[in-house]
Amino acid sequence: MKKIIFTVLICMAPIFANATDMCARDNVMVLAFDPQIAPTGVGTNVPEWSWWAQFPYGRIAGEATCLSAAEGLGQTSVGAYYGKGEYSSTFITAESGLSGVDANGAKRTYCWCKMTHPAVSRWIFAQPYNNDDCPISCVGNCTNRLLYYPSARTGLFESIGL
Repeated sequence: MKKIIFTVLICMAPIFANATDMCARDNVMVLAFDPQIAPTGVGTNVPEWSWWAQFPYGRIAGEATCLSAAEGLGQTSVGAYYGKGEYSSTFITAESGLSGVDANGAKRTYCWCKMTHPAVSRWIFAQPYNNDDCPISCVGNCTNRLLYYPSARTGLFESIGL
């Protein structure tokens, strides 16, 4: 009797071991992003305004841009992906790699970051600059914020698909 029970348990072990694979359908991948886990490595490509961060659960990649205060709808909180005041429910929209001045002549001195792989997030606020350093420093700043600020990781991960 003990041999039969043991044999049945041994035969069922592969079923339990493959249970996570059996739940995936239609080529859908499920990723669990944890903002409390910091990246183990980061990198940038400044000319292309792109960055990447390696996490224990995989690599994410993204892009950076510089916006004026008006384009950022007044937001200055790290990790935020919406405006302030009357724009508190408005998401920030922009193109990657902006610098110089906006349509009204205001300097683009606010750094924003966005995840583009394996999912797409909203633009999150990273850091303000007092001078023309935003185009030079913004891409690197995106990786620094991911390394040291859980609020930046939270902003990226919470805004996926919004």
